[in-house]
Amino acid sequence: MNNKHLACLVVGFLIIAMMQWTNVSHQKLKSAQDLEVMSRSAFDSAVITRVAEQRKMVILKNKTESKRNYLNEWSPYINQIKNAQVGEALINMKIKEAKIITLSQVFDSFDREDGSAIQSRLNAQLVLEDDYVKVFNWLAKFEASVPAARVSSCKLSKGQSGNDLRMDLSLDLPITNDGKAKNTKA
Repeated sequence: MNNKHLACLVVGFLIIAMMQWTNVSHQKLKSAQDLEVMSRSAFDSAVITRVAEQRKMVILKNKTESKRNYLNEWSPYINQIKNAQVGEALINMKIKEAKIITLSQVFDSFDREDGSAIQSRLNAQLVLEDDYVKVFNWLAKFEASVPAARVSSCKLSKGQSGNDLRMDLSLDLPITNDGKAKNTKA
């Protein structure tokens, strides 16, 4: 083999190597273009889904606006009692302000596990005895000052003296756990 044949052989290998490199580059370019097309279609699909969800959100906000406004009006009353100690102090303060005789009082707090907005409540078992006007006025004023409180039971009986009334009262107050209640604002 002479130098011309060897040069032709080298040039042939170079041409084959360049063709192979061109083919590999073309395959990479083709796969990159395919990925770009798939990415664009996924992006377009995500944009369409986002727009549809935004429309649903606007419709839901419009449908629930009156309920959300109602809940927002009540949130200061619901968030009034941050923990059980605050609730106990509030009840004791209201009793002392009215100067009502307390025969017994028991406070228990209960937690709920069902995921509701109000996770715990304070149950107050009170036995009060005093003039019937004072007792009923105290209960009315307490309900006015803590509208989220619920009277779960109220048993009335005659007190020890003439106008005295004995009231066995069970109150439930919502506890918002230091203000960590679910936010109703949107």
